[in-house]
Amino acid sequence: MPSVFDRLKAALADRYTIEQEVGSGGMATVYLAHDLKHDRPVAVKVLRPELAVVVGPDRFLREITIAANLNHPHILPLHDSGEADGFLYYVMPYVEGESLRDRLNREKQLPIDDAVKIASEVADALGYAHSHDVIHRDVKPENVLLEADHAVIADFGIARAVTEAGGDQLTETGIAIGTPAYLSPEQGSGEREVDGRSDLYSLGCVLHEVLTGEPPFTGPTAENIIRKHISAEPTPVNVLRLTVPEGITEAVRRALAKSPADRFRTATEFAAALERARTGEVIAGARPRALSRTWRVLAVALPAVVVGAAIVVGRWIGPEYPRTAIAVLPFENRSADGQYAYFAGGLHDEVLTQLTKVEALSVRGWTSVMGYAGTTKSITQIAEELEVGALLLASVQVVGDGLRVNVQLIDAATDEHLWADRYDRTLDDAFAIQSDVAQQVVTAVGVTLGGSEQQSLAEAPTPNAEAYRRYLQGQEYYRRPGYQRQNCEIAQQLYEQALVLDSTFALAHAALSEVHGEMWWLRYDPSPERLTRQREEAEIALRLAPELPQAHIAMGLAHYHGHRDWQAALEEYGFALQGLPNDARLWERLGWAHRRLGNWDEVYAAFEKATQLDPRNANLFRDLGGRTYGLTRQYTDAIAAYDRALTLAPDLHGAATGKGIVYVVWKGELDTLRAMLAQLPPETQSERRARLLLWERNPESLLAFLGSAPDAVLEGPLFLLPTSLYAAWAHQLRDDDVAAPAAFDSALSLLDSVLVALPEDWRVHAARGLALAGLGQRPAALREARWLERSVVYREDAYDGRYVAEELARILAQAGEADAALDEIEQLFAGPGWLSVHTLRLDPRWDPLRSDQRFKALMEQYEN
Repeated sequence: MPSVFDRLKAALADRYTIEQEVGSGGMATVYLAHDLKHDRPVAVKVLRPELAVVVGPDRFLREITIAANLNHPHILPLHDSGEADGFLYYVMPYVEGESLRDRLNREKQLPIDDAVKIASEVADALGYAHSHDVIHRDVKPENVLLEADHAVIADFGIARAVTEAGGDQLTETGIAIGTPAYLSPEQGSGEREVDGRSDLYSLGCVLHEVLTGEPPFTGPTAENIIRKHISAEPTPVNVLRLTVPEGITEAVRRALAKSPADRFRTATEFAAALERARTGEVIAGARPRALSRTWRVLAVALPAVVVGAAIVVGRWIGPEYPRTAIAVLPFENRSADGQYAYFAGGLHDEVLTQLTKVEALSVRGWTSVMGYAGTTKSITQIAEELEVGALLLASVQVVGDGLRVNVQLIDAATDEHLWADRYDRTLDDAFAIQSDVAQQVVTAVGVTLGGSEQQSLAEAPTPNAEAYRRYLQGQEYYRRPGYQRQNCEIAQQLYEQALVLDSTFALAHAALSEVHGEMWWLRYDPSPERLTRQREEAEIALRLAPELPQAHIAMGLAHYHGHRDWQAALEEYGFALQGLPNDARLWERLGWAHRRLGNWDEVYAAFEKATQLDPRNANLFRDLGGRTYGLTRQYTDAIAAYDRALTLAPDLHGAATGKGIVYVVWKGELDTLRAMLAQLPPETQSERRARLLLWERNPESLLAFLGSAPDAVLEGPLFLLPTSLYAAWAHQLRDDDVAAPAAFDSALSLLDSVLVALPEDWRVHAARGLALAGLGQRPAALREARWLERSVVYREDAYDGRYVAEELARILAQAGEADAALDEIEQLFAGPGWLSVHTLRLDPRWDPLRSDQRFKALMEQYEN
């Protein structure tokens, strides 16, 4: 199957020689090409496929002619546009210089004169276009090109053409026009009719970034940034960069007014105001404004002590968050003796847990704060990234039997201490220290504890100090990243040692229960005995401490892992939430349970709350975010979540391949998955690579890949497929009637042996059904299909059940049961699932259905 690049090259061969892809954005992919008629380099921009489908060629090309008539020295002209082989494209000059984004990446902040010159030239172009009733709608540094020392704005009128041509269908697809960091409040609110003042706001955002190094608002998600555009006030640019004149600061402030009526009337007025401010004139119409507490302090300090004020001002980089939003940074270990290194990690974990018990606080999750271990970032940077108003820092030192803990609670806005103390105690005082720290923090940020909260913070979990130390050490091992088996096993031993010292230590029983569940869930020990021990320890914890949140979490996990009783798990988590209202991990678990039950609104709410509390948890964005949004066909949100995960953890392979799969399901586009897999180590590609090669109908490459696979089985949480099964499908593509049955038979033999060990694993039954269907053993294949239909996963699990349904439909199709297969497909299309018209079209395993009229009708129905 030819690639997108090859198809485009062939489609435009009579007019342009397509040379290479040079970039991609929210609406189009950009190619460097050679204009054959005029013998010049050009940029050919091809609309994203889903946009092209929505807008249609006739109306888009009609609308884009308006942009073609714009003639201004700071507007990149439109040379050509058209439709070819399903591609909608437009052609602009190829600019040899760089974009404003390129320059910002290199310089971070631009000289003030350069910044004003660029903004003025862009404003001049905007003013001209607005006078011709053309709104850009996507002003951002990427669309500002720098050529021969002048700014030229690109893609003028394209967003308008797409919006006008797409109409209501554009909204229905979830495709957004505009970029979150530069989106006007009216665009963020979903208003379709905007005027030139919307572009003016976006230009204000660009100028803010050019002057300070950052857009006025940033955040972990697009939704978070858009909310800030609508409701938050930006930090004045001369607070972030002292040398920016007050007049320019005022011009930017006015351009960024929430109401269009409060902005400059025209872009030309904005340009004039910038020029006057640059030369020292006062902006006409500038209004005195009430300053927040922060800016009033700075306004007084600046004239008095310039140097001191500069130090203070330099700390301000963003909006002020309440002190009740707290981050407990990793405690510094200063113990010379390595055997006590765990004290820092254990105490940190417990202080953080104690604070999550207080409902009035918003405590950032463990995963997010651990990324700052050993950081050189400033308090202000950390506070801005975590969106907190206070940070707790501590160092821990053990010398002999002595324990010294230095603690500081810092106001992120002023960098001043809200509270600080030093504890010189013994090792036996570990709980008393962390309990007192938590209570002092609560008092320092101005929160009054309720009676139950006060008791919870003060009540010691065990009277045995040594047992508590073993528990802390176990926590340190269990919390280590990577879920490595050795760490889980050491944590188990330490919890068990704590319980030998105090068998009534409920918190240790709950922790031990969780370790048993983890060992089983990660398949380190998938024996029934593990599940039994998980349940027993949770029951003991609850019997000893019926109100202990961690005991209810342990029992919830026992329901979740051992019995797939999602509702019972939710009830236990609900009890736990009363005692740990700000535990990010608990909110994530709530989301998982709701996802199993198909309570999608509750899943989204849990995801929102969890990301607020744990905004730098890449796995949270990958799993509860990307996977959920992808399954529920909210593809734009899925891509945003995967991108956020990859921003936080560029080597998170599951997020990379997940993003690629979404593009296949959403648009039938394989290039993203190809690119993502190309960046990953070969040993991590496994089933995704095999599936891609199958979708490409490339049997030779598929067989070569399988031949180099390190294992005979490709296994993940949602598949267990022998490499010989994929080889059989490859041989079918080659019409090899000898090799294909032999490979199917080999796969079946392997699966029969696996079934002995995993008789209730739906993945094994699904793979056996496909192997049996490939061998033509129709009755046996249908027995596996019926097993899947009767399984609790298919009937009661809204998450894994969608995967089971797709495999069931595939077995039925392979076994010649077209109507039954199409019934399943129709149900999958009507609700959540990863099956789409694109994967149906690509995957050769659906070939038996292609001539069926009902199949063709379904494809046509869901194509649009």
